[in-house]
Amino acid sequence: MEGFEAAARLGSFAAAAQELGLTQSAISHQVRNLEEALGHALFRRVYRQVVLTDAGRDFHRTVRDMLKVLRGGVSRLAPYRKANSVIVYADAGFAGCWLQPRLGRLMADLPGMDLWLDSRGLTVDFDTTELDIFLTDAPDGGDTGLPEEVLLRLDHAVYAAPALAQAGAAFLDGGSPVPLLHDEGPVDWAGWLAHCGLPAPKGDALIAGPTFTAVPALLGAAADGLGLALAAQAYAAPWVARGELVPLGDRVWEGAAHLTMVVRAKGRGDVHVHALADWLRAEAGFPVVETGGVGG
Repeated sequence: MEGFEAAARLGSFAAAAQELGLTQSAISHQVRNLEEALGHALFRRVYRQVVLTDAGRDFHRTVRDMLKVLRGGVSRLAPYRKANSVIVYADAGFAGCWLQPRLGRLMADLPGMDLWLDSRGLTVDFDTTELDIFLTDAPDGGDTGLPEEVLLRLDHAVYAAPALAQAGAAFLDGGSPVPLLHDEGPVDWAGWLAHCGLPAPKGDALIAGPTFTAVPALLGAAADGLGLALAAQAYAAPWVARGELVPLGDRVWEGAAHLTMVVRAKGRGDVHVHALADWLRAEAGFPVVETGGVGG
């Protein structure tokens, strides 16, 4: 199937052979056997290229999707080669802003554990996804049917690069608009301004500006002086510590959002899963709050 898929994608048996490390005759033989088994011609030969027939085009979509699923399944086997792996799915904000600066300490404190961190922002299906710990700030992200707990309270404040701090502070006091940066998190500018009793700017100033899917990119853009960032204090802390961002005033929306944690310990690596969960709780420094889960 790989030979057919590569030839269909590249439009050439020779290119497919080069990509897969095979001979051109081997690709041709694979395709001929496949055509005979299916009873359909999959390619038309046009000079030195091959062009999919209608049947071949339809079948290519099926094969492409099948190989994608198969490769994904193979990649998910990787943690099983490492008996001490703990698979963690986390939002990019938590992974990049909170956990990454602590990785050195984590590795020193739990030397027998191998962290497997996924922060691609994919939808997690607990019935099919292999994971041990799930961390998210999405309001409905904990609909897992498993007990969940609040790990971090995400108090939100406004941050700016030092060069933009004066203009940004004046804007919050009703002055001229400055560029605003946005992300796809649960807290937006309209909600923050309303909570703090501040007037919203007129026109499109409140919604104009770039939007980021990941908090580290949002804070990086703010540090570059591109606009004001509304972000959780726990996530902005590394940029503040380096002097790249400064908080604007003392207006903070306490409890604007929460980061919840679900621990799904099983037979494989239970000791390391519980050790990492305990380490995260200790680092967070907040009391654990049980919030239940679907089904109790």
